Amino acid sequence: MSDSLRDQLLQAGFNAPKETERPKRRAGNKSRGKNRNTGGSAGKGAVSRQPGPSTTTQARKHQGDAEADARIAKRKAIKAEIKTLIEAAAIKEFQGESVYRFILNKRIRELHVKEDIRLQLIAGSLLITRLNGSTWLVPEATATAIRELNPDWAIVAPATDSGEDTSGYEDFAVPDDLQW
Repeated sequence: MSDSLRDQLLQAGFNAPKETERPKRRAGNKSRGKNRNTGGSAGKGAVSRQPGPSTTTQARKHQGDAEADARIAKRKAIKAEIKTLIEAAAIKEFQGESVYRFILNKRIRELHVKEDIRLQLIAGSLLITRLNGSTWLVPEATATAIRELNPDWAIVAPATDSGEDTSGYEDFAVPDDLQW
């Protein structure tokens, strides 16, 4: 049994796949089917290249790249400022046995917190935010400052009334501190 697997398969009747030749691509050939004016002489009637539409297109492309870089730099600066706000004002020790459930990006998430922290979350004096995959608890003033910097930042506020019609249910009291 010193034959290789390939030899054994060939003896069993399996044929080795034939290698087909594929046309090799050139690294710089990205404009298929377009005539490219390289600027070199192409024979007797070659015309020197004049600044035209392609150079203005290149200038626009470079301007667009600069604008994109500026937007990226601005976003990074805002995120760094938000990070310093969160790290400066965040509650560090909030782990506990009470469960606080909240909805973030259409998903129900759980956070195990101390009872006094849970009551502050229900009241709205503490809010939940996310940064780099971590959950942070911040005061309401910090959350307001974060929203001023980036209105799309993920901040979870306590649920408010959904606006449903509750007439007819006055006789059925539902406690405010209902736990799941």
